[in-house]
Amino acid sequence: MESYVGQLRALATIHGVLEQALDASAEPALAAVWNGKLRKLPLLLQDLDFFAPRWLADVRAAAAVAQSVADRIRLLSQQQPLALLGYLYVLEGSTLGALALWRMYARAFALQSEDGLRYLRQRGPDAHALWSDFRQRLNALVLDDQQQQQVADGALELFASLAGTFAALHPLQPGSTEFLASTFNPEAGRHPVAQDPRELQAALRAGERCWQRYPYLELRYGERGRRYARSDGAWLATLYTLEPAMITRQLRWLTGVLAARGLPSLLLQVQLELLVEEMAAALPERAPGYQRLLHAAQQLAQVRDAQLTPGHRATLVRAFERAVGPQRSAACPDAAELLLAALADELAGVAGAMQAIYSWMTDRARFPAAWIAALEETLAAAREQAGDVTSFSALDESPAAAD
Repeated sequence: MESYVGQLRALATIHGVLEQALDASAEPALAAVWNGKLRKLPLLLQDLDFFAPRWLADVRAAAAVAQSVADRIRLLSQQQPLALLGYLYVLEGSTLGALALWRMYARAFALQSEDGLRYLRQRGPDAHALWSDFRQRLNALVLDDQQQQQVADGALELFASLAGTFAALHPLQPGSTEFLASTFNPEAGRHPVAQDPRELQAALRAGERCWQRYPYLELRYGERGRRYARSDGAWLATLYTLEPAMITRQLRWLTGVLAARGLPSLLLQVQLELLVEEMAAALPERAPGYQRLLHAAQQLAQVRDAQLTPGHRATLVRAFERAVGPQRSAACPDAAELLLAALADELAGVAGAMQAIYSWMTDRARFPAAWIAALEETLAAAREQAGDVTSFSALDESPAAAD
C-alpha cells in the first residue's frame, strides 16, 4: 500500500504543477488541446484523502523524482511550452492502462466502490472515446518539425521519469520511507516535516482549528490553501528543536513569505499558539521544548502591538462592524481584524504586507461599495494613531532571540 499511495502522491505532484502550467499558458497550441475535462488532480486528492487516516509515509526516492519532474515542468512552461503536450500525452495515454489495473488494486487492498480508486477509474467505459478525442485535437495542430520534436521530447522525458518513480516505489527498500511535505500536500515541495506521527497529528489539528477560526482563509484560498496549511503546520512542528534565535529567524522569513500571499503574521501567531497547545496535550513530556514556539508567537504579537495596540484594533473592528451591519459583516467576518494586522505588519517593516490582502478585500467584484468604504475608513483611522516602536528586524537583536 505504501507503493500505491506513493504512486498517487507522485502523480499528484506532477499533475498539480502541469495542470497549473496549462491553465496559465498563453500558448495557442496548448489551449487547443487542454481543457478542464482532462484535469486529474482533484481525483488524485480524493484518493489521497481516503488513505490519509492510515498515516503512510512517503517513499523518499519516488518523491524526489516527482519533485524534479515538477521543477522541469515549471522550466518548460517558460522556455518550451509545447513540450508540455508531450507530458499530457503520456498521462492521458495512461488512462487506458488504468482500465486493466484498477481491479488489481481493488483486490490487492480490499478497496470497495471508488474509494482510493477514483484516479484509476476516472474514465470507465468512456476511456477509449475520450482518448480518441484527445488524439484528434493533438493531431489537428499544425506544428513544424522543431515543434513536433519538442512534443516528442517532452513525452520521452516523462516516460523516463515515471519509470524512475515506479522503480523507487517497488520493491520497497528498508529505511526508504519518511514523512515529507508531499505526504500532506503534493504541491508543497521538499521542506522537512516532523517525523513523530503524534506531533504531525497535533500539527494538522492546530492548522484545522486556525482555518476554522478565520473564514477569510476558506473564502480566499479554498481547499488548495487548506493543503498548504497542513504542510506548513507539519514544518512548524519541527522548529521547537532549534535554538530560539534560529526559530526567530525562520519565522521572520516565513512572515515575509506569507505576507506576500495575503496572510498577516497574526495567522502565523495563532497557528503557533494552537500548535503548542495541541502538541503539549499529545506529548506532555515534550511541553517544555514546545514553549520555545509559544515564546516566538508572543514575539510576533509584541511587534504588531507596538504599531497598533490590541485595544485600538478592537475598537476599530467594532466600529467597522457597526458601520456595515451584521449582514454585510458576515461576507468576510474577520476582514477588519486581518487587514489591521496586515497594516501593523507593514508598519513594522514587512514589505508588501498590505497590498496582497488589501487588493482582495477591496475588490468591487467581490464586495459592495459600502463595505469597501467602511474598510477604507477603518484603515484611515488606524493610520492616524499608528505607532512606530518596534520592527520585525529588531527581533534578531532582542535578548529573547539571543537566549
